[in-house]
Amino acid sequence: MVMSVISSRSSDVDSPSINGEAVRCIFRDSRVLLLEAKDIGSLRMAARYHSLVDFPPAALRTCLTQSLHRKRLADGSRLNTVLAFGPSMSGSRVLLAAMWLVEDQSWDEVADILRLASQCGRCTLPVMLTADDVNTHTNKTLKMVGGHISFGNGATFEMFQHRNTLRAIKDEVGYEVTIDPRLHAGHPYQQHRQPHDPPASSSITYFPLDGLRPLTPALNFSSVSSFAKNAIICHFKDTHQIHTCTTESSIDKHADNGRLSTIMTQSPHMPVGGCTTTVSSCASGVRSYYRLVVLTNASHPFVAWISFILYWNVGVVIETSEPAVCGVGRAFKDRFPRTTRLARVVLGAVISAMVFDR
Repeated sequence: MVMSVISSRSSDVDSPSINGEAVRCIFRDSRVLLLEAKDIGSLRMAARYHSLVDFPPAALRTCLTQSLHRKRLADGSRLNTVLAFGPSMSGSRVLLAAMWLVEDQSWDEVADILRLASQCGRCTLPVMLTADDVNTHTNKTLKMVGGHISFGNGATFEMFQHRNTLRAIKDEVGYEVTIDPRLHAGHPYQQHRQPHDPPASSSITYFPLDGLRPLTPALNFSSVSSFAKNAIICHFKDTHQIHTCTTESSIDKHADNGRLSTIMTQSPHMPVGGCTTTVSSCASGVRSYYRLVVLTNASHPFVAWISFILYWNVGVVIETSEPAVCGVGRAFKDRFPRTTRLARVVLGAVISAMVFDR
């Protein structure tokens, strides 16, 4: 690779640099791997210097493809299983921005949302981002993918910045999403707050006749991604035939060495064994908490989840779109055996007996 450089000064911190020297230009050659972010310096500011730096689009496209494949998510899967960049990503400036997004941003929460949306038939993986997505939303990863999650009839999970207010689904009054809502002292959502995915509050829910629309009062969610996943589950629940198994009364939260208490009081972001993702919410002013854990993944032909509601004790509700087995009686465990097997892994033998074997 051939390049010309100028001496770096302390004021050149924003400039792309290699070995302390500001890059004047980079020419095409076969060693495209040298065009990774770590080699060309800060891609955050590189677009500003696009007129001074020659990044061949073909080489950048190759690097972007490699970065998507190389980027590992928290579960060990690769980012390119959920995300891709379409043919509109053709200019050097937008390709540089995409490279920085892939290499420097957190994608785990967005990947969870997209996988759940795919399970529920709301998007197809990998989601194909466009140049408009990148140019419009810069480093806001959920805003980038939201428009690709479809709820039908033209509605998507698109997010809008209306002055200082964030809105979702529609850019209308009532569709506001409050980031970092006021929560009481010691609230678990504050204790476990994630800076890149903070708590959120919204009154948007799904109604069969009206679609996703505001409902009073608002719910608090442990994170913005939790709010997004809740919207997807609500839509799925009200647009599919769902079968339910619920306990006749709440279960002692201390049963089985506090198994349910642990699920409800640990960090709402912590994965639950045997589950693919989780949603946590609570009503304002009420010290009861709701947690939903999804049991299924893309390999299952149905979607199933468990809802836990903690007040003094814990209510347990299993819901599934699994087709019922005919001619086996009325017991949930017999009619929906695959969902029951998945739920038993999460609930353990003691709690499962209280739910399924009573």
